[in-house]
Amino acid sequence: MKKRLIATSAGLLLVLSGCNFLGMPGKQENENTNLVTQQSTSENETNEYLRYKVKSSVFSENRELITYQVNNRVDMNEIETGLMSISEEYFPADEFIYQEGQYLNGISSWIRRKSNDELGLNPAIEVTEDMGWEKVMELSKDHPMYLGYVHEQNYVDQKGNIKGLSIGLAMKSVDYISVNDNMGLRHFDTKEISEKKMVSEGKKMAETVIKRVRENEKLRNVPVVISLYQLEKQNSVLSGSYFTYAYLDGNDKGIKKWRDVEKKDYLFPSDEAEEHDRVVANRFKGLEEDMNSFFSDRTIQLVAKGTYIESDLQKMVINVNTDMAKYGEIVGFVQAFTPEIQDFFPHEPVYIYVKTPEGTAATVLIEPEEEPVVHIHDSGS
Repeated sequence: MKKRLIATSAGLLLVLSGCNFLGMPGKQENENTNLVTQQSTSENETNEYLRYKVKSSVFSENRELITYQVNNRVDMNEIETGLMSISEEYFPADEFIYQEGQYLNGISSWIRRKSNDELGLNPAIEVTEDMGWEKVMELSKDHPMYLGYVHEQNYVDQKGNIKGLSIGLAMKSVDYISVNDNMGLRHFDTKEISEKKMVSEGKKMAETVIKRVRENEKLRNVPVVISLYQLEKQNSVLSGSYFTYAYLDGNDKGIKKWRDVEKKDYLFPSDEAEEHDRVVANRFKGLEEDMNSFFSDRTIQLVAKGTYIESDLQKMVINVNTDMAKYGEIVGFVQAFTPEIQDFFPHEPVYIYVKTPEGTAATVLIEPEEEPVVHIHDSGS
């Protein structure tokens, strides 16, 4: 069996031979676990979720917008990869190439209020110059911003021709409101948005988006997947998720039917997760105990999201928070951590993010019965 390490900053595939990793407790150290071969690779070809080939030379003009519009950083990755997962049913990875969105111009206008931009999809409010900030805050809470972000993905053929379009509408569960008074001071408040209202507003906005898509001559007959995503609250360790979607073939001018995404996420460790799946909760607890026992001189905390369809675990996404900082420490940790997690989760896809005080240091993809793929990021990446 082979374990693979990919140093993304250097663009090298590093292959470790042997089933045992150097330094695992109770296992013989072997100098043959050192690097034995190198070959060039592309970071995009081994993205932790990505099964698509990527047209990496094409970038979206909206690619930086998500960092300003999505409050919770763990939502940013899920918005993209979750939409890919839904899209693959209609735009299979063995037939299509993934490309960043190129066709939905003016998304920054779409996510504004209708009163501030004629293309705005969020509710209009009428604010006059003599209105006090308290009244503006009241209006903002009565008519919250439901739409936080619009994500576009393109699926193209070998020649780069658009063959499929996927759109994610990121809907807010909480609107974080700020209003300036006449002294320039900023006042803050929040508005909780009910699930019922979020769904109804999202579906209404989706109809408008599809109408705009079909008005684009280049997209008039392109199949479309459009999905609604529920954003999580600020600073949540758990991401939101897509909860419903619709597919339109090339002849459809409007949405005919919505399909609910039949999955639910559980946070590990938590009472809710333990109640739902005690076996996995105990496996997760055992994994964390083993890691902390082996790396007793370091602070290591595991937080995970398990995605279920009914009682079946579909995948685990594990955030490993550690105070390790040096490149060698991260490599050593990953060498120990990867086979360990395979022992605890042998039948489910597992995605691991190793996070240090300086940011994400490594990402790991473990698919059942396949070689693990690991990205090691140095401080220059």
